[in-house]
Amino acid sequence: MADNARLEFAKALGREAGALALRYFRREIPFVAQTKGPQDFVSVADHAVEAFIKERLAHDFPDDDVLAEEGGGRPGRNLWVVDPIDGTINFVHGVRYWCVSIGFIATGERKLGVIYDPSLDELFWAAKGQGAWCDDTRLHVSPRDRLDHALVCAGYVSRHALDKHLAVKRRLHEAGAAVKDMGAGALMLAHVAAGRFDAFLEPHMHPWDASAGLILVEEAGGRVHPYPGPGGIAAGGPVVASAPGLFDALERIALSP
Repeated sequence: MADNARLEFAKALGREAGALALRYFRREIPFVAQTKGPQDFVSVADHAVEAFIKERLAHDFPDDDVLAEEGGGRPGRNLWVVDPIDGTINFVHGVRYWCVSIGFIATGERKLGVIYDPSLDELFWAAKGQGAWCDDTRLHVSPRDRLDHALVCAGYVSRHALDKHLAVKRRLHEAGAAVKDMGAGALMLAHVAAGRFDAFLEPHMHPWDASAGLILVEEAGGRVHPYPGPGGIAAGGPVVASAPGLFDALERIALSP
């Protein structure tokens, strides 16, 4: 099936999965949050939304592989990467900054990305060579070219080295940037593509968190650090994504020893 058909399928699937997640968020469907590790939350909602997405993918694209946050999977030639609820810590605390993230990778190349924010009913999507969009509005990264005018998101989770993260944040502040962490990497990447944030960086992201957002930033005219790292798609890697005028300085700050 052509990529355009996959894109339309993914856009509809993102909205449908988001509608299901929103029912859990509003407690229309009760759930209990659990932890996989320190500040690493998961819930019945994550599993239910992921199962819904996988069922739809298996029906429409039975020959494709799926790599998802909760259920894992294996990389293949045609690969869907899925985070059913990115920003689960926000989700379980009732904070409206989370999303559904669905990406498609063919022979190692990012082809499609869909990120749906149910709280604001915004569907971010991109296809290789077709630009990045929020619903029907074309997206462009910000024109920012000075760090002392920039709003930068710096992601952190407990598996990252804390001292390194704090050193990066310190260098960003010393360069004059405003630094935030909104708690949902995929949605922060979508907001970089939309020009709302000027940059996003994180020392390591899994492919289900990063892939859809990276193609959004690329198709919106931004620059991204090569992803994944040497370990391949299953291993993920560091993420730096920004307006072109900030990229070189941010890459040095984010990846310096």
